[in-house]
Amino acid sequence: MTNLLQKLGLDEKLAKNFWAIIIVAFSGAIIYGLPYFRYDYYDAYLEVYHLTDLQMGVFGSILGIFGMISYLFGGVVADRFSTRTILTVSLIGTGIGGFVHLLPLSYHALLALYAFWGISSLFAFWPCCIKAVRILSGSGDQGKAYGFFEGGRGIGAALMASGAVITFKIGAGQIEDQVLGMRAAIIFYSVLTILMGILAWLTVKDEKMEKSDRVTFKGIGELLKRPAVWIISIVTFCNYVFTLSLYYFTPYLTEILGATVTFAAAVAASKRWFSLLGNVGGGIVTDKVGTGRMLFISFLAIAIGTAAMLLLPQASSSIWPFTILFIVIYIFYNVNYAMTWAMMDEGAIPERLSGSAAGLISTIGYLPEIFISLVAGATLEKFPGVAGYQRYFTFVIAMMVIGTIFVAIWRIYLKKTRKEADA
Repeated sequence: MTNLLQKLGLDEKLAKNFWAIIIVAFSGAIIYGLPYFRYDYYDAYLEVYHLTDLQMGVFGSILGIFGMISYLFGGVVADRFSTRTILTVSLIGTGIGGFVHLLPLSYHALLALYAFWGISSLFAFWPCCIKAVRILSGSGDQGKAYGFFEGGRGIGAALMASGAVITFKIGAGQIEDQVLGMRAAIIFYSVLTILMGILAWLTVKDEKMEKSDRVTFKGIGELLKRPAVWIISIVTFCNYVFTLSLYYFTPYLTEILGATVTFAAAVAASKRWFSLLGNVGGGIVTDKVGTGRMLFISFLAIAIGTAAMLLLPQASSSIWPFTILFIVIYIFYNVNYAMTWAMMDEGAIPERLSGSAAGLISTIGYLPEIFISLVAGATLEKFPGVAGYQRYFTFVIAMMVIGTIFVAIWRIYLKKTRKEADA
């Protein structure tokens, strides 16, 4: 298998560790099924748990607040402790939280659960994944490695979401009982997450990933002095605004264009199958043309595509044009999401600080987790119907333009540092 992968253009190191990266990728997809599944079933979740748009937004903010606290410390933990243990504990803990969700929880109890998920699914888990992929691949294959990682996450998420849709329909039955359907989906996500934790423990070998020197919090000070870290953080920030905004395209389909809940959930699930094209295809192209150039094109494409969506008539005839535009945008978004992490190698961030750098960048870059769902929920509540979505999506377009500007700054920064290095 290694020889075949090398013939396909992967260097020896990436080819040797390919399946380890895929296991990490699937783990990185499945663990977020429970904390975020409410978006794929937005309307049904509101009805089953008797919630408002604003309360749904608060869940996202709670998840984000605890996640931000976790990232900074979790990055250092990822540089110091067992990768296999971090992956396993995070996955199994998150899955157990899913079974707790089956209890008749009050709104405040749900807040506590989302706070727990903010720690269990974000703490050292995400920096650990980013560091693992970088160490398991060569410098010349960073684009491909993160492309396969995000592509694997996309496929894992697609399989999971598709299974959840089927489980929801079976649980709801012919009488379409939303409560039973929701319970079935939660059980599906919980069991799958725990099983993935067991698989991670059995297959991910620590010695493959514990190759960098153990670091302390002093490494954070070293990273803060690097302009590359700040630029990557801002680019990640802009891209993550869109990550969280993706969830509001689903209720737009149902509430504004008149699509059924099942159709919208199917679109939300099927879109993930296209992530492979953006992740892997984008990674291959990026290794040839450069990270900055590829990110610049992707940010512009997302901004233009979102603007085109707003120009469509608010009628059922726009369901399919909207869906096609959404998939195209999603492909470019996946280019962005994968290649942002490839910027670490391009910006010469030391490999020994990969986990700490990922934690720091995530702390800053994922700040939208705290306020985006709250802003979206408040906007949709204050401006009911299409007016709220138009205002919110206009804000998203503006953030994509800002992302484009900072990618341009990145390209200038790289030219300057290379010129200084050659002098």
